[in-house]
Amino acid sequence: MSAVSALRDESERDYEPWLFQAMIAELETNELGVGFIYTLLEQVAERHGLSDAVVVLHHEYIGTQSFRLGQRSVSTSPVSDLDSVPGLYCEPDVVPAAERDALRTACQLALSLHVARFSSEHDPLTNVCNRRSFDSALQTAAARSARYGWAFSLVIIDLNDFKSFNDRAGHAFGDYVLRQFGFALRHAVRHGDIAARLGGDEFAVILSNAEGPEAVGFVDRLRTYLKTTGDLVEFTIGTATSPRDSTDPAELVRIADARLYERKGIRLS
Repeated sequence: MSAVSALRDESERDYEPWLFQAMIAELETNELGVGFIYTLLEQVAERHGLSDAVVVLHHEYIGTQSFRLGQRSVSTSPVSDLDSVPGLYCEPDVVPAAERDALRTACQLALSLHVARFSSEHDPLTNVCNRRSFDSALQTAAARSARYGWAFSLVIIDLNDFKSFNDRAGHAFGDYVLRQFGFALRHAVRHGDIAARLGGDEFAVILSNAEGPEAVGFVDRLRTYLKTTGDLVEFTIGTATSPRDSTDPAELVRIADARLYERKGIRLS
């Protein structure tokens, strides 16, 4: 091997230490995810004096995704005239091919882990949290409420006569109704609130820093968003507030359920 080839080979391999160290540093404080992609873009830009960089990735569930240096819009990038081929596109084009490939692989791993975590924590039909992640969030909220006195309200939601949707129009239409309700639910909650599907046509929301009256505002927002979808789905709610009612998660669910069934005119045995 010539001296020039050896130097080039060494130059293309010296990305490995900084890339490995970047992953270790991220794992010390965070899980690998979308944020790590932007961290890598910042580091490769500083390393090579780039004015712009875009990494294009593909995932079987969410399709082609592009991430630009500084979290800026990809459409306004000087290097935005690119196709859907995964890879690192930069200005100036000075990053060695081996380093571009390694960075794309690291970013692909981060994106795949991000999607996997999201899928494990969310209901695939409605994209709100699933029962497991809701139970965990309720345990955390209740523990903080018990320790610090931080208030939150639990809202249990049951769709009225949902079975009739399936009976009249089939399960496909029932799924459509659930998706639309999930869409409205995601828009009605505030930042920091948790919306979840508990199963079937039953949903729940944890309203942070809320002692009861905030539930009225949430319900009003939910009805407003449901109107924008054109689907006037009727629902009934039951609420419980911590620490006023209880700081025990199971007891809060029991109280909210009891109040929901009371509004429906159903007596629990």
